[in-house]
Amino acid sequence: MVSAISGSSSAAQYSSSSSSSSAAQEAALEKQIQDLQDQAKAIKDQVQAAQIQQDIATAQAKLDALRATDADKAAKAAQSQSTPSAAAVRQAEFDGQKTTQSNEFWM
Repeated sequence: MVSAISGSSSAAQYSSSSSSSSAAQEAALEKQIQDLQDQAKAIKDQVQAAQIQQDIATAQAKLDALRATDADKAAKAAQSQSTPSAAAVRQAEFDGQKTTQSNEFWM
């Protein structure tokens, strides 16, 4: 009878240690899962930040190109207003007018 009691006592001890070992494993796995989820979120945030930086760079390039185009158009418009066309110069020569550039406005 003593062996039956000691046998059931061993089983209870094993079951108890198994439960605490299982609980420790569960806790370790839960922590590992949480750590991995945190890493995944950090990586996702980094990827999103990189995508946003790329979008910013693209928008900045478009803005710079638009400004350059507008500046080019403005420069061409200013040049065409301040410089008489070749046809106007020829007409002025034909009419006997002065053909050198001056501060006068051409109409």
